[in-house]
This record gives sequence, structure tokens and C-alpha cells, in this order.
Amino acid sequence: MRPIDIQAGKTTPRILYSPEENILQIIGSSMPENVYALYEPVMEWIDEFVASPVLEPAMRIIFKIQYYNSGSIRYFAEMLTKIASLHDRGLKYSVEWHYEADDDNIRDAGTDLSDISETPFTMITYRKD
Repeated sequence: MRPIDIQAGKTTPRILYSPEENILQIIGSSMPENVYALYEPVMEWIDEFVASPVLEPAMRIIFKIQYYNSGSIRYFAEMLTKIASLHDRGLKYSVEWHYEADDDNIRDAGTDLSDISETPFTMITYRKD
């Protein structure tokens, strides 16, 4: 599986996949003006992953989102649903949803995504430095 590394911008998150560690990370604000332009290459990568998944080590998906727009959340849900479909093919994975301790909106978005994708999340709070 090929790595992916999309650098963060003012309104876009860093999106990083390390095949050696089998870790997908989405970190930062996700409020792009053109959600399709940012996430469609990621969805193509997800489709490649679904076609030929890395089963070992267990996959970790890490979200650390500060802000998001509705288009971003839709793409997150689609990504997670596609990855969850691999469970029957032997993919073991976990999802970590990091949020600032006092940010109820981001926490609730993680809870909603967990429900929509039928994937249990580990909810991790942090304090902004």
C-alpha cells in the first residue's frame, strides 16, 4: 500500500498514512472551500486500500480535528464506513478521536461518527498548550 502525505493548510488538515505502521492520521482544521478537491484523492486511496488492505499490524485511525465543516464530516463518515467493511475480511482496526477537553462540539461529532459508521471510537481528551 502506498503512503499518503497531504500537508496541512490554513483550512485543511494534515492527512498522513504510514504503511509500515498502518496508521492513518487526520490532524488539524478541516474547513476547505472545496471539500471534493481535498478528500477525493483520499477516497481514491481508501478504495485502493479496500481492494488490497494491509491486515498486519492492526490499523489505527487517528482524528485530531480542531474545526470542521459539514462536507468534511460526510467524507469522514464515508471513509470509516468503507474501512469498517473490511472487518469481515480480517482487518483489525481502532479509531481514536482526540478533542480538547472543553470542546463539546468536536466530542459530539466523534460520538455521531462512531454511531454512523458503527465503529467504536476511543475518545481522548487533551488540553491545548
